Amino acid sequence: MDDLMKIKLLLLIDDNKQDELLKLIKEETEARLISYMNQDGGILKGVPDDLSWIVRELVVRRYNRIGDEGKKSSTESDVTATWDTDDLAEYIIYLDKHRKKIGGNGITRFY
Repeated sequence: MDDLMKIKLLLLIDDNKQDELLKLIKEETEARLISYMNQDGGILKGVPDDLSWIVRELVVRRYNRIGDEGKKSSTESDVTATWDTDDLAEYIIYLDKHRKKIGGNGITRFY
């Protein structure tokens, strides 16, 4: 089963109407993860397979927040939803392991 099918299963989507939106969210999520892991000068081109679960979780979160972008919380009737301001925060421990593997020269500043 490919990632798109897994994401749709997690979201209980059984048609193709949201496929393009889910693909875009997945693409943006992968780009953000790669950018984070390459910030020390790494050369990672794609998200490692062992981190694909993070991509799926972030896509589901982002999809569920559509319409509530920029909000920290939302209340409807007696139900309140609260979102983290940094989606990557809870995954940093996993992402940093790959940052260390791919290396890079880091940044040197002389004062």
